[in-house]
Amino acid sequence: MVKKSNTDNSIPVKKMLANQDAFLAAYTLVGSVKKACESIGITREAVSSWNRNDIKGFRERYISAQEDFREGLQDMAVERVKMQKPSDNPVLLITLLNAHWPEKYRRTGYAVESAGKDMIDAWKKWEKENKKTKGKEQVEQRDNAVEEAERILARKSNGDTDGTNV
Repeated sequence: MVKKSNTDNSIPVKKMLANQDAFLAAYTLVGSVKKACESIGITREAVSSWNRNDIKGFRERYISAQEDFREGLQDMAVERVKMQKPSDNPVLLITLLNAHWPEKYRRTGYAVESAGKDMIDAWKKWEKENKKTKGKEQVEQRDNAVEEAERILARKSNGDTDGTNV
């Protein structure tokens, strides 16, 4: 069995590191795994493997490239705002910022104060209790109606049409 020398093993590692560096540089510019892979001729699976297995510290460098891309978007947004006319529409840029930096640019939907939530919770509790009361009242009304119907039928079957023989 022929043993490979260290230099033979380092060539693929050097090529992989070069591919990682090229991918990260491309990703920083385009912000898309697909486009960055296409631009340097590698597969998405290679990037996924590098990231999943943190091959040669890829994961941290990838996170850094993602931060560089989103900071580039923020820089673009600031420049656009400085140059913007009232008729310009920044929706696409806002959408990209939402996608790439959600913790900073995406609305959370949570109210600053909980007063509204407390009020809704109180209303739901009241509604639930009210439904229970309405349900009991409806059952009682139905039972009363059934009893009254039975009394009327009993009177009619006894020949009492004016209600005097109850």
